[in-house]
Amino acid sequence: MEAKLKEYRALRHRKWLEENEKAKAKEEPEKSFLNFLLSKNSIKMDDEKKEDEVPLVENEEKPTTSQVLIQPDESPSGGRTLEPINKSTQESWKYFITKWSIYFIIWLTVYIIFLKLQFGAVYFVISLLIGIYLNTRTGPKKEGEVSAYSVFNENCASIDGTLSADQIVRELTFGPGNLQ
Repeated sequence: MEAKLKEYRALRHRKWLEENEKAKAKEEPEKSFLNFLLSKNSIKMDDEKKEDEVPLVENEEKPTTSQVLIQPDESPSGGRTLEPINKSTQESWKYFITKWSIYFIIWLTVYIIFLKLQFGAVYFVISLLIGIYLNTRTGPKKEGEVSAYSVFNENCASIDGTLSADQIVRELTFGPGNLQ
């Protein structure tokens, strides 16, 4: 009887965990106002620091009565593995336009304040430097992504659309667009 009770509790606990993860996934698109103002880079850095992990049972078959399930408090792993949740980073265009409109309005308001304080040029230059920093990737490249420097690519393959020395000589000699 106790074995059946343990099985029932473990099954119920697993279903509860799955329902919680589904609820979290549904709540993800509805971001709070604070998350709305944060940039994607800071959100990605937070996700890398603390990845959400979903506990999954290794065997998804229905447990038999002869098989004893481990209670979650008996073992730290509990017979489960942890896998990270893949969150989509795709934004809708309305969200994108709204977010950047708010960013611009806030930036313009602060810029006007700095103009009144006669520090407008300083604020503008610092804003440009921050914009340059945020638009340059400081993290590692994704797996399979082609490097901008062809020497780091497999077989020194250049990126589509880049000029090679031969192409420059051909265009200078025969004119642009000539296929000789």
